[in-house]
Amino acid sequence: MSSKPTGSMMGRRNSGTENIDKLTTEDMLATILKDDREITNAIATCLPTVTRLVDHAVATFSRGGRVVIVGAGASGRAAMQVACEFAPDTHHGLIGLIAGGPEAMLQELEAAAGDYDRGINDLQAIHFNQNDMLLGLSVSGKTPWVWGALRYARSLDAPVAVITQDAGSEVAQLADIVIAPDTGPEVVVGFANPKARLAQRQILTMLSTGLAIRTGRVYGNLRVDINASSTRWAERQIAIVMEATHCSRAQAKETLGSCNHDCRTAILMLLTGLDVWNARDVLAENSEHLRISLEEAKRRSVQKAS
Repeated sequence: MSSKPTGSMMGRRNSGTENIDKLTTEDMLATILKDDREITNAIATCLPTVTRLVDHAVATFSRGGRVVIVGAGASGRAAMQVACEFAPDTHHGLIGLIAGGPEAMLQELEAAAGDYDRGINDLQAIHFNQNDMLLGLSVSGKTPWVWGALRYARSLDAPVAVITQDAGSEVAQLADIVIAPDTGPEVVVGFANPKARLAQRQILTMLSTGLAIRTGRVYGNLRVDINASSTRWAERQIAIVMEATHCSRAQAKETLGSCNHDCRTAILMLLTGLDVWNARDVLAENSEHLRISLEEAKRRSVQKAS
């Protein structure tokens, strides 16, 4: 078999890096860094579509549905990672699936990625339904396992989105929302599309951060849903409560202790003067959304005063 690059590969060669192997190490790295700046610009052109993705995901959460992110290989590992990192609790609807299951987190399983029917079966196994939303990840747009998952979701009339490099690919034709940032040719031909994968990861971060903000897991720019699962996280809780309420460390510790170390409850208590029971009631009535709960508590206080 000839090792000569194909026409399509030659077409993807980056004219700005053809002599990169002749550069000093510092100049080589500077060239890579300069080229990577194209990723942010490529995502910026897709911002309206990314906005639609986030808004649809928030709407899915609000109706009690799940956002399921699927991919094979590196895309699947990105899906699993963003779902795992989304929140400290398990009571959320962001789910990651990788072709081949957990074993594929450690090694490529090409047979699983190429299994169309398994894509359908894996969604059926988690009881995917029309209230859920599917986000498919496929840089090439040619992953049969992802095709199967997307077609199954469409058959249920569930919302379907994809992040891909090829806006004309098979996966793009199966989606309601297509995000296809044009990151340009890679610095070096032959690697597994690192720029496209970085763009994919940045968009996933935008999605998870946007979901956290819109679902009340963020107050201001502070993450307020963290658990005191270790000494390190307990200290972070104290710091967040102090920052959000401008209270002393002693006040933060005492209030957190009185509400079973729930950040949102402690902040609401300190900012409104509510006791733990009333604070918990207000948060529960407002889907644990701290900003909305604060507004509601203040409204009730004004009504009571008048």
